[in-house]
Amino acid sequence: MSAADVLAVLNDGNPEPETSQAGGKSDGKTPYSMLRVEATLWPQIRELIEDNIRNAPRERQRAIGPSELGTDCVHCLAAKLAGWHRRCGTAWLPFIGTCVHEHFERMFAGLNPQGFDPDVKHRPYETEMRVTVGELHGLEGGYPVRGSIDLYDRTSASTVDWKIVGPTTLKGVKAHGPSQTYMVQASLYGIGLVNAGEQVERNCIFFLPRNGISLNDAMPVELRFSAKPGLWALARAQMLVTFMDLIEQQDGPDVRDAWIHLLPVSDTHCFDCGSWADDAANAIPELAKPATPEVPERWRRLIPLLEPTMREVPDM
Repeated sequence: MSAADVLAVLNDGNPEPETSQAGGKSDGKTPYSMLRVEATLWPQIRELIEDNIRNAPRERQRAIGPSELGTDCVHCLAAKLAGWHRRCGTAWLPFIGTCVHEHFERMFAGLNPQGFDPDVKHRPYETEMRVTVGELHGLEGGYPVRGSIDLYDRTSASTVDWKIVGPTTLKGVKAHGPSQTYMVQASLYGIGLVNAGEQVERNCIFFLPRNGISLNDAMPVELRFSAKPGLWALARAQMLVTFMDLIEQQDGPDVRDAWIHLLPVSDTHCFDCGSWADDAANAIPELAKPATPEVPERWRRLIPLLEPTMREVPDM
């Protein structure tokens, strides 16, 4: 706008329409449309980001942990215990949660008083505390089930688990409480603390809004510690391992995998469903493997013994 245009506005007039250097009007072009160029840098930057996410320790973890044992999807639990390869893209939403976890880890570690011996169990806060929650026994012997507690507040004898979630999960937690998966995970962390000789009285699951502008939308859940959910999940996992080993010993791995294919999936929602080879075969016949072997009736009769959900209520 020129000085003449400013004077025209001050005198209740209207400025003349702006024209291009060629003498015509601007044709509705904006600074953005005139400066925009093809996004050639983004593919390279995206590849670097996704490669870093895929190679992060949390993404490369292969052994099953406390966060997976409580699922109500028996099929996916068995597939993980059997070591099936999972096909999935780069997990962007979990990466957001990982970034929050890493910040809280540094923050609470920095809140411990200076001068404490790191080998002495007197610090108020333990971050990413590694615990062994139990052991599963297979054909090749026993192997531990381990996990990391986001935060152990020694003063209140409480475990804290950060969950960075969207509005759908927040709404569900407010209406129905945390899922079985989360409750089992919290219980297993408590069991791990007991195994380590620590005190545990409370399990806290703090659901933090991934899409919120403040923590006003957070949903804090605090539970009295009970070992029952965790012990139930460990027993179910051991039953699965035993069944799969028995089938493999007698009829081979192909029959074992065919048996896993018959196991029930979640009635609600499972993030892992759709990422296995047998899932792809279900949806697209052309991708199916050669005819899978028939599962003998004696192995089919084992399936109802594997309960998707825990029935027993912890002691009051």
